[in-house]
Amino acid sequence: MAQFLSLGSRGASCRRIRQVSNMNSHRLFVLATAFLLIWSGLVGARPVEHLSYQELFEKSDLVVIATPLSTHDLTEQTVLPDIGPDVHVVGLSTKFAVRLVIKGDKSVATIVLHHYRLANPKELLFNGPELVSFDPAEMKSYLLFLKKEANGRFAPINGQTDPGACGIIPADIIDLVVIAKPVSAKKQVDETTWPGQSPPVHLVGYQTEFTVQEVLKGDNTAKKFVLHHYERIGQDGWNSNTPDPFRIDFKPEVDRWYLLILKQEAEGRFAPIPRGGGETLSDGFPVIRLGIAPP
Repeated sequence: MAQFLSLGSRGASCRRIRQVSNMNSHRLFVLATAFLLIWSGLVGARPVEHLSYQELFEKSDLVVIATPLSTHDLTEQTVLPDIGPDVHVVGLSTKFAVRLVIKGDKSVATIVLHHYRLANPKELLFNGPELVSFDPAEMKSYLLFLKKEANGRFAPINGQTDPGACGIIPADIIDLVVIAKPVSAKKQVDETTWPGQSPPVHLVGYQTEFTVQEVLKGDNTAKKFVLHHYERIGQDGWNSNTPDPFRIDFKPEVDRWYLLILKQEAEGRFAPIPRGGGETLSDGFPVIRLGIAPP
């Protein structure tokens, strides 16, 4: 399976102290060590770029759904960019069989993804890279947003330090890839809160009907479908100076087509897939506006 590794930058270490027989002292030491590790992680936190699907699509040379066939180490050894202290890595080459081309050369049958693994997999890191690895034996497919390298290989569009943050997504959650346009005004259907957020972020759910131009993956007989999406209510729990990550302004009166990458809900409606491949709102990223880009 593809492993999304959030490993973190190396944090504080503590010196060895002499063993004491007092159990309370031992407990205090354990608690203090845990606090220092957590605090060092908070203090050393680094920004990680999370591109929207719009940005992923526009910046990519190739967008495909593909299945890994083989993976092996390269002789390449280097240090990841934009992260410190230094994180030493070894180059990997993973060959994929292409199942669907969403953007790019439609004739491509196989591609090679250039990415990295830790040189020392046992190294303890905090706030470190979000690397990915693949197990070809599982024969699982992935949605890949890629840029082409000079040697003909491809690399993650989100960069080599945090490819697992977005742009490499398990395809088993994708039920429909379609080019479509909205034909009805959004209709309010529910309200909820974004799980795991404090203070709470209140959301109102809408559904919008779409007409289909072309089905790239899924039911080829589909002529229309209903999209379930959310918008934030008010400013509670959100920085008013930050663009609303949930809002999707579909305007039926504007003749605009969209590429939508969707998962099906129990009610038969569809919803945009999360950017990081999670199943719910609580996967840690704004997920509602994702999966939508102009064809």
